[in-house]
Amino acid sequence: MDQEIETLLQKVKQANRAPYWQGTPEAARSGPMLMALLFGDAPAVARVENFTVPSSGGFALPVRLYVPSAEPKGLIVYFHGGGWVIGTVQGFHPMTATLANRTGCAVLSVDYRLAPEHPYPVPVEDALAAIGWAAAHGAGAIGLEPRALIAMGDSAGGNLATVASRLHNEGKPRRKVDLQVLAYPVTGHDFDTASYIEFAEGNLLTRNDMKWFWDHYLPDVSKRSHPDASPLHAQDLSASPAALVLTAGRDPLRDEGEAYGRKLRQAGVQAEVVRCEGLLHGFLAMINYAPSAGRAFDRIVAAIGEATAK
Repeated sequence: MDQEIETLLQKVKQANRAPYWQGTPEAARSGPMLMALLFGDAPAVARVENFTVPSSGGFALPVRLYVPSAEPKGLIVYFHGGGWVIGTVQGFHPMTATLANRTGCAVLSVDYRLAPEHPYPVPVEDALAAIGWAAAHGAGAIGLEPRALIAMGDSAGGNLATVASRLHNEGKPRRKVDLQVLAYPVTGHDFDTASYIEFAEGNLLTRNDMKWFWDHYLPDVSKRSHPDASPLHAQDLSASPAALVLTAGRDPLRDEGEAYGRKLRQAGVQAEVVRCEGLLHGFLAMINYAPSAGRAFDRIVAAIGEATAK
């Protein structure tokens, strides 16, 4: 681990904060997320717009569009992490603004509805609506046809990104998702994998925290193996776009993310799986804090660069 990561873990231990699973969603939402604590200020972006796109049940889905230049290379639809329970577009603003500037792509950041007020499948419906809007109207919004349409998310947002991009592509739209970028994604609900056991405590995200998130997102355990909730259980992933899957070496979700990458490859999908050794769940918040997290973000930028160079 970087010294910065070791220092962070020591500070978290000394802070002795109540874990998510011992509190309420309201309490979890009231505290600062890692992004606010570690990332730093957001860079300026040439154009930033807030608006809504239509989703299920007549919901006006809030989104934020970042356009870094007059000719953005591609369009990234971004879904923030937070266990489907916490997190906002505003909270992830420093990272998504940086993502736009570093990749030269427009970024559509999505404020999908959160559980437990809006449990599964509502967040999936919002994710699919956002990708569908980007495919149909993104060119008009950013001023040109993007070279690549990319779905990206971290943690629970990675879950939504991969599920929604597969569902979108299965519908045979005029514009498919070309690439998915998944950072430490939730892909299943097995709390007894080797990484869940090894990193159950002491590395920011805990096993009990993830059980708590799942209990709010999809309380009916019998439905958690549905492929739109746990994509690792999908029978057919062949419509999925090419993928970059990054896992954190010290993360309970590590093994399910890597298993999902293997399953994508078995389905004939081009998938690169990168284990970021020594890193913790949530490392996208640490790219300006820990050198190894910065290098992981460089891998993301490079993969997006390759996709938009075609």
